[in-house]
Amino acid sequence: MRRIELDPRPDWERTIKQSGLIYSHSVRDDGTEVEYWNDGAAYVFTLPEVEQLEKQTEELHRMSREAARYLASGELGHLGLDPKAFELAQWSLEQDEPDVYARFDLAYAGDGSPAKMLEYNADTPTGLIEASVTQWFWLQDRLKTGAVAADTDQWNGLHEALVERWRVLLHRSLSEGEGGRLFVAHSDADIYGEDWDTVAYMRDLAGEAGWEHTGIEMKDIGWHHGARQFVGVPEPWGSSRSIAALPGDEPGTQYPVIRNIFKLYPWEDLVSGEDRVVGDQEFGALLIAGRGLFGRWYEPAWKMFLSNKLLLVALWRLFPGHPNLLPAYADGPNGLIDYVVKPVFGREGDGIHVHRADGTVTSNGKEYRREGAGRERVWQQYHELPDFRGSRGSNHPVLGSWVVNEEAYGVGIRESDGPITDYYCRFVPNIIEA
Repeated sequence: MRRIELDPRPDWERTIKQSGLIYSHSVRDDGTEVEYWNDGAAYVFTLPEVEQLEKQTEELHRMSREAARYLASGELGHLGLDPKAFELAQWSLEQDEPDVYARFDLAYAGDGSPAKMLEYNADTPTGLIEASVTQWFWLQDRLKTGAVAADTDQWNGLHEALVERWRVLLHRSLSEGEGGRLFVAHSDADIYGEDWDTVAYMRDLAGEAGWEHTGIEMKDIGWHHGARQFVGVPEPWGSSRSIAALPGDEPGTQYPVIRNIFKLYPWEDLVSGEDRVVGDQEFGALLIAGRGLFGRWYEPAWKMFLSNKLLLVALWRLFPGHPNLLPAYADGPNGLIDYVVKPVFGREGDGIHVHRADGTVTSNGKEYRREGAGRERVWQQYHELPDFRGSRGSNHPVLGSWVVNEEAYGVGIRESDGPITDYYCRFVPNIIEA
């Protein structure tokens, strides 16, 4: 792997918005403007290199599924979860509830050494639009202008893989008598538009696969006390092909019963005990008490095992010395000199502290909003991200290797100025040279 620089495309800001990437521009706390999309660079792979990285990704996924079973045994406690939530994740894993997608974060130097797993974003992975759509259209434009060779390809089969996955899940839902309507939910707490954008794209993918789809905000998911089911917002009676509907409060209306839902919302928040539906009815408690009665929730509850940083500890216990893993512990550094301390829940680098041998500690200055119930932490060996220096200085890439139906289908590369990949990193497209 190597990094190249090109002239940005004319009018690239408008072009990326047309592809769906509406959250590229942001402002730091000090007022500095930052662009997430980097139109003037690319990471270049060889085909054998991509094939090897795909193989490593799929092996890591198989290992992670085994580690999930280890975590479900209780060897590492309740993983910072409420015991009842832990039991829900156990049950979901036993049922082998179907999932949709996930993303590994990998450190990779491009020098023939194996990729190193940093973590697994298996519950609410984002960065999907840019990995699947925006960088693909970037390549098409580069091919048209001759900026890259005519036989240049890209490590990116995400769109087709996700459509096929949703098609399989649709057939399964129909065969189980659960109908063909999918609710797609996100939180209105997202102020940048990334969550909304991701679920909007998921709706497009599901629609292409044949689903009837309905967008909804998490706060608008209702609870029907009589039927004891989760429902969507009222709609005109008979306006949907939904197989299950209940009479609405107003004449001529219905409450659609939610039997399939994709929710871009962390399970640890969903079962936290803090989200009230009505009065004393708590959202997560209803899910836990009625497990198996509410259709399919994507991602399923067993993803609580894969999205938890204690997965890193389980993997190291099960596969010590594996070339794609870094040593990780749940009870301190255990002799590590350079190491990273991570909260068991966390996203975008929040709560991560990098400890170096010289005594320095680096963080992004933000703590993740939710701690584990016992303030659990993970100590993972620090692995220096490679620096592909460019005209504007350092570029430390992390490879987001995507998994759909247990197979690797593409990569999204984010680069940062320093050792922590945070909110102000840059997304850089990839190509495969002939």
